[in-house]
Amino acid sequence: MRDYVMMWNSVAIELNRRDHTGKMNAKNNKGPTKSSRALAIVHIAMHDAFFGLKNRPSFVVPTIDGLRNPINPYLGAALPAAADWSDENVAGAVSGAASKVLLVLYPDFEYLIQDALRGFDFGINHPGFTFGEKVAEAVLNLRNGDGSEDNGNVTAIKAFWRHREDPTDLGQGLLGERWGAVKPFSMAAIPPIADHPAPRSAAYNDAHNEVRVKGSLNPTPGTPGVTFEQRTPYETTVGIYWAYDGASQIGTPPRLYNQIIREIIARNLGRANPNRQAVSARLLALANVAMGDAGIAAWYHKYVYQLWRPILGIREYDDSFWMNNQAQSSFGLHPLADPWWIPLGAPRTNEPGRDSFTPPFPAYPSGHATFGAAAFEVTRRFFGFKKNQMDDLRFDFVSDELDGRSIAQDGSFRGRHIRRYNSLMQAIFDNSVSRVFLGVHWRFDGIGENVKNAAGILTDTSNIGGVPLGRAIANQIYDNGMVKSSAGPAQIEPKDLPGVNLPPLRP
Repeated sequence: MRDYVMMWNSVAIELNRRDHTGKMNAKNNKGPTKSSRALAIVHIAMHDAFFGLKNRPSFVVPTIDGLRNPINPYLGAALPAAADWSDENVAGAVSGAASKVLLVLYPDFEYLIQDALRGFDFGINHPGFTFGEKVAEAVLNLRNGDGSEDNGNVTAIKAFWRHREDPTDLGQGLLGERWGAVKPFSMAAIPPIADHPAPRSAAYNDAHNEVRVKGSLNPTPGTPGVTFEQRTPYETTVGIYWAYDGASQIGTPPRLYNQIIREIIARNLGRANPNRQAVSARLLALANVAMGDAGIAAWYHKYVYQLWRPILGIREYDDSFWMNNQAQSSFGLHPLADPWWIPLGAPRTNEPGRDSFTPPFPAYPSGHATFGAAAFEVTRRFFGFKKNQMDDLRFDFVSDELDGRSIAQDGSFRGRHIRRYNSLMQAIFDNSVSRVFLGVHWRFDGIGENVKNAAGILTDTSNIGGVPLGRAIANQIYDNGMVKSSAGPAQIEPKDLPGVNLPPLRP
């Protein structure tokens, strides 16, 4: 049987790619927030269309825990009357569900969606296709009024360290201020995370010193007496490999994580495996629902904390002249401040001549770290690995950022670079720290300061950053069987975290 779920997944992530430009000016589903919502909706519809057909066979794969238990439709009792199981009805149901959702969510790409349907001949009143369309309508109706159209504001914290726009990219505004109040897909509640280190605390200063050196566009000496080596070519490669910052012909992070999960499915279930489409339907739904909720949770915490990005934190560590302790009459800058610091930045790939940038939303926690941890943790669980067990889900993948065709800021082609990962936990780690190497995040935005490698994620108890947040979401959703959430929208209450010897807000 052809894997129709995988086919329509490729269409969905292609629409993500085409919809985006270098400044996240997508007309249909802008940025990582709305694009993760769109992917969650289309995969829920495909999931329920596939598993909702009557008299379907049992799908049990001994090595895959995610297909052993009964698989219930996300819509539950609201699932429309189903057509009977057959290969033709599977094709119709999945295609009807996917195309209906995509036509609604990506109206500017109707031609591409219709092109994908031209390979089929379902005719009028095809039972499978009609069933799929009804499932899609039910899922879309369920998400109507979920808060995703609310463009309101969140009260700004009046603190020295709050997020403001990138001073080298004026006019970028704020993305998704109230996205944290969107109704969840499957998580019972937004998991809590620990407070980030207070500005000017020892832990904060460690992260400051690291990104100042590792994330700088130009070589920088760092802080006297503090040892951090310059970013290596390998670290630059890791930073760009995981970027996907809404650039032209690249798209957003959820597209990248879908691409990798496709590789995991292909490696572990060959094309001839009769259970492959069931794996695709279930796993891709779990992963995209987890990312849909990860976007909501990460943006909730972002606007609770409103922490500035490194470009502000490094430039404005000292917003006034500093008196040297050794010579009371000598004035200068605090050694941790650099008013001229510029990050390597989120790359505007395939837009030569346009500068890199810092994303237009607060730092803590990292969206990349949260999305990646959610998608990869639920994949680990699906393949039978326990929460605190290292996995061996290996994959080889060429990022679109480094595919030999992508164009750098200076107009040159980047080389083709294939990376091999021997575990998804290693991918979770690299995806998180990659943002430090671009200079757009503090390390604690992703993981606790004592986490030095992939294995450290499994034993870390700090609950700091996007990695534990994403993993908590994934485990909630996997353990509850991806049921429809009964939670209402969260109330975003900014948290005025006390600092350490902070100056007052500048005029």
